[in-house]
Amino acid sequence: MSHAALTLDGLRQTLAKQLEIDASEIQNDDNLFMLGLDSVSLMTLVGQWREQGLSVEFQDLVEEPTLNDWQQRLKLRPA
Repeated sequence: MSHAALTLDGLRQTLAKQLEIDASEIQNDDNLFMLGLDSVSLMTLVGQWREQGLSVEFQDLVEEPTLNDWQQRLKLRPA
C-alpha cells in the first residue's frame, strides 16, 4: 500500500479495490459492511496497516465501519 493510501481518498481507493466497486460508490458515512466488506478482508487490511506502522485494532474498525470513523481512528489526512 502506498503513502497515498494513508489519506481519506487513498483509503477509499483501497476499499473500492477490496470490494471490487468504483470508489465513487463509497460515501464517507456508508457502512462498509453493507457495501460488502467482510471480516476476513478487514483483517487483511488491518495487517497491512500495522505493517505500515499504524496502530489499529480490528474491533475498533468493526464498531464504526465508515470512512469518517476510520479516518479518525487511523488519524488520516483529509485529502
